[in-house]
Formats: sequence, C-alpha cells, structure tokens
Amino acid sequence: MEQRTCIKFCLKKEIKCADAFRMLTVAYGAYGAVATLDKSNVYRRYKIFSKGREYVNDEERDRSPSTSTTDEKIDVEKKMILANRRITVIEIAEDLGISIGTCLLIIIDNLGMR
Repeated sequence: MEQRTCIKFCLKKEIKCADAFRMLTVAYGAYGAVATLDKSNVYRRYKIFSKGREYVNDEERDRSPSTSTTDEKIDVEKKMILANRRITVIEIAEDLGISIGTCLLIIIDNLGMR
C-alpha cells in the first residue's frame, strides 16, 4: 500500500510512470522482503490513479460463498475426530473431499480444536 501511495504522489507531481518506477526500484530495491511492485503493476496502478481513483486501498470484492465448509461437513468432521482422536488431517480431508487447509480451518475455527 505504501508503494501505491508513492505512485499516486508521483502522478500528482506529474512525474512520468517510467521515472516513478525507477524511483520505486531505488527506494525499495528489486529483491528482498519488500521488493518493488513489478513494472506492469506500477503502470496499471498509475493508469488507475490517472483515471481519478482516490483510494490506495483495494476495493472489496464479491466472493462466492464457500461450498466446502458446510454444516454437514463440519458435523461429519467432528464425528470423525471424536470417533478416532488419532485421525490425521490428511485422512479427514481425503474422506470428505476437501483441501487440507479447509479441513484445518474447520477444526480450528468451527470446532475450536487444535
């Protein structure tokens, strides 16, 4: 988000996009933990701000409801765990046909287990 603010600033100061990209690369570096946005992203953001966008934050997106975390699957997963406390997350995920990440989310968020 910090780099987006810099891009918006450069646009307001009428600095060319290519020069703004060079400045970002010098300031943030090409590699590392906080590397510069790639060139296409800088140009895309520059274009968005030039069309009048004021906010640097991402806009909320509509998301489709989760189909893998249903009440039925939560109940089945809970029963599987209570029936066999040594069952693995991988086994549960394979049996229910869901990802390991979704399986873990159900265990932690919905069932309150570790």
